[in-house]
Amino acid sequence: MFSKKQKSPTRSDAGGAPKAPAAPSIISSDLTINGNLTSEGDVQVDGTVEGDIISSKLTVSSTASVRGAIECETVVIAGHVTGQIKARHVTLAKTARVIADVIQERLSIEPGAFFEGNCRHFPNETEKKALPKLEPVKPAVAKSGNGLAAPAPVEATS
Repeated sequence: MFSKKQKSPTRSDAGGAPKAPAAPSIISSDLTINGNLTSEGDVQVDGTVEGDIISSKLTVSSTASVRGAIECETVVIAGHVTGQIKARHVTLAKTARVIADVIQERLSIEPGAFFEGNCRHFPNETEKKALPKLEPVKPAVAKSGNGLAAPAPVEATS
């Protein structure tokens, strides 16, 4: 889902002939969907979705409401979202009302946006390699005769 590889701009059918990229899917403002949505392309929600959404790019307009988990490369939210959001890039517009846990690489929140929940950054692949591995610190402890650990004596220097 979050690979750095770019998808080819065209897809091919069973015959091998290239197809034009699909048009964005739009959920109009008078439409309510109860169920999950999965798309390889862009999805724009102007209505109501009660379910999970998986797509490349998701736009939740100011008239929209989404209750469920969202997993996308890019998410732009101007409406209401309740659930969990996992995306590389998350943008909350000034009209956004989000009650969700957000897992992201980059988060932008415009002044006026409402956000309630937890936010967690997940590093991209190059950051993962650059981070040093931390080793646990072991305190220097000397054992006394009764089996209890006592602090190691401090050596005096003159």
